[in-house]
Amino acid sequence: MAARKGGRTSTPRLLVLAALMFAFGLGLGALLTSQACGRKGRLPGDEETAKPRPRPTPPSGKPGPGKAEPGKAEPGKAEPGKAEPGKAEPGPAEPARKGLPRFALVIDDLGYASPELVKRLCAQPVPFSVAVLPYQENTRESAEIAHDRGKEVMLHLPMEPLGYPGPGKDPGPEAVMYDLKEAEIRARVRKALADVPYRRGVNNHMGSRITPDRTRMTWILEEIRARKCFFVDSRTEKDSVAFDVAEALKIPAVQRKVFLDDDKAFAEMERQWNRALDLAARDGQVLIIGHIYPETVAALEKLIPAARNRVTFVKAGDLVR
Repeated sequence: MAARKGGRTSTPRLLVLAALMFAFGLGLGALLTSQACGRKGRLPGDEETAKPRPRPTPPSGKPGPGKAEPGKAEPGKAEPGKAEPGKAEPGPAEPARKGLPRFALVIDDLGYASPELVKRLCAQPVPFSVAVLPYQENTRESAEIAHDRGKEVMLHLPMEPLGYPGPGKDPGPEAVMYDLKEAEIRARVRKALADVPYRRGVNNHMGSRITPDRTRMTWILEEIRARKCFFVDSRTEKDSVAFDVAEALKIPAVQRKVFLDDDKAFAEMERQWNRALDLAARDGQVLIIGHIYPETVAALEKLIPAARNRVTFVKAGDLVR
């Protein structure tokens, strides 16, 4: 019997088609399984680039590149509390002591003394001031030594004393003399100011003939004011008007209360020192003047340490008003 047109597909063809479909299904399943295994254990968002891990600490406690070892400074930097390489460490400063009176020490006549004695003086670890004579062999070096060690530098201005030109009455070269005309007095003051480097203030060297004279002190102090210096009246003469004239000219000024070393015996210097301490306790402040004698320097090496719990040491410029 002949087959009908449009009849069903033969059995062999169906078998072949079924086999192809089965093989295709196996391949697709294997591909999907492989991809799923590659993502096993990862959460959504894990596909983002991972962040770099921290650099591990080098073994044996050694620092990594660019880091200083514990307790050691980085290259080119100073350790905390220490000076930079090649720079001098600052000298110890006088700590502020609340309630203690202020004690200003001025040492006169630097300029002719040896630099070694000046260095010994300035080794004292407290603030104080030095007054330097102009035109002396060691004028500039003395001022530089004191300045480098943190001390305040002043000009010790030579002035004519009573009794000039008697023994011990020579104030030195280019001094302010009573009989000079105004222009010359002013010129000598300016010249002396220019000869002492780092000077912040001025006090008189001798001058008992000049300081009682209001006119001459006005000329002198006007020149000092023009250079923005303060003034210390050394009170070499009880009738001095220097402090009063300075106040009238609105120049910051202060007066000496005690001379330390009119007598160079240690017992007498200690007595004057204690007198200054008592005045400081009474008035809240005091200014005492000594001189660059070897005996005075030796005395200060004993007197200053013993007084540090009784007063706060300051520079003369800290007392001016």
